[in-house]
Amino acid sequence: MANKKNTDKTEQHQAIDSTDELSQLRSIVFGAAEQSIYENITALSNKVDASLNALDTKFSDHIIRAQQVIDNQLNELDKRLSFIDKSHDDNEEMLKKDLKHLTSEHEIFATATQKDFTELNQSLDSESAALSANFHEQLEQLKAHLDEVSNELSSSKTDRKTLAKLLATMATNLEADQL
Repeated sequence: MANKKNTDKTEQHQAIDSTDELSQLRSIVFGAAEQSIYENITALSNKVDASLNALDTKFSDHIIRAQQVIDNQLNELDKRLSFIDKSHDDNEEMLKKDLKHLTSEHEIFATATQKDFTELNQSLDSESAALSANFHEQLEQLKAHLDEVSNELSSSKTDRKTLAKLLATMATNLEADQL
């Protein structure tokens, strides 16, 4: 068994030596190309990093400018909305004042109109009463005059033609008095 352990160690040692030898051979044959590839990869990596950094900077600048434009437009929109709100509020206040003023004027006009109607009714009633009294007075005067003329005719025994003329004259006078 001790022999087997020694054999395993020797085989292991030989495998390590052959791996080192293989690495050395690989380094000799492909070393320059490998070094060139690693340098190219490093250079490309550096270029990619630089490009990504430049793109990141440009993208950040674009985002900042876009944010500034958006903020400016939002501020402008906010100013416009504030102006429109103020204008709307001013118009609403003016409409409320106008409505209050019109309501007040309407109440004054309604009161004045009611007063005018009352005065007009009273005036019409008094005028109607005066006209009625005047009409009755003239009617009484006409009745008296007619009675007087009738009595006069009865006493003087005037003929019928004279009586017809007298009545026609009275009718004409009545029409003239009514107008």
